[in-house]
Amino acid sequence: MNYYYRKLNSKDLNSVWELIEILKSEKCDMSFTDFNSKEEIITLIDNPAYLTYVAISKKEPQRVLSLVMGRRNLSKEKSHAAFLSAATHPNARGKELASKLTNYALKQMKQKRVNIARIYVYSNNKASLNATKKLGFVHAGTILRHHIDPATSEYVDDIIFHKILN
Repeated sequence: MNYYYRKLNSKDLNSVWELIEILKSEKCDMSFTDFNSKEEIITLIDNPAYLTYVAISKKEPQRVLSLVMGRRNLSKEKSHAAFLSAATHPNARGKELASKLTNYALKQMKQKRVNIARIYVYSNNKASLNATKKLGFVHAGTILRHHIDPATSEYVDDIIFHKILN
């Protein structure tokens, strides 16, 4: 294993921003591409509303290979649920790293009293659909015709999955 998992920290800022810039250049339509500056990434560190974990390469220079973030509302009524986002550096894709990191993150989130995780995946993202199912997430609903894919002019559904953590 050429990587290890841990909570996001300030040393990861440049590497995470590099990954986000790659995702933007790939025109990925996901929550990480909504970040517009490194300063916004700083707000994720030690923030109980953003439970964020990374897979770090052991080789120098150490870099973030994969990133998993669980967003949650901290109200008493909703802090038990987290919405997950995951991304992997192109050089580390195809090695199930995001799945392994997600399992690690879910264990950490459970310790923070999160007992259900949700993932929204666009129907044209076959790799994420397959990974989500392999992780044991269950189909919970579908938002039909969520948007039109500009590349294909076809409708894309938003598929909702959940996993009970306790």
